[in-house]
Amino acid sequence: MNPATHCNEMSTVRSDFHAIITEKELVVFLEAIEKVDCDLKTPYWASAVMRQAEFTSWPLRKLNYFKEGKEILDDFILQNPTNVEARYIRLLCQLNAPSFLNYDTKDEDRIYINSHLQAADLPADFKKIMLFNIKKHTNK
Repeated sequence: MNPATHCNEMSTVRSDFHAIITEKELVVFLEAIEKVDCDLKTPYWASAVMRQAEFTSWPLRKLNYFKEGKEILDDFILQNPTNVEARYIRLLCQLNAPSFLNYDTKDEDRIYINSHLQAADLPADFKKIMLFNIKKHTNK
């Protein structure tokens, strides 16, 4: 088990991440997450970096935000392949990424999450949120 699993701030990171709607909320989240001392924040931070593309009109900047966040997220998952939460964040990113970016391990992540979520060391209420969001975005 990863000792970072029980980081005190993760409950706040999770709820704040899912509440982001505006650019201002995203900026506040990015500033706040930098102060969190927990390795498990990395997928959320990477996803927020990618999400900056949503709020810029410059195509190259959009692509750079996406690439930067994707690299951080994929590296984290490469180092932590059994982390259900990281795969969940990646799945959300992939479901929202334009198809021309070819960021697609959706089926692999969905299968992994469905197979391992029950045993994951995560709060039960967050597991329900994860399942709800996956179902909402995939209609499966």
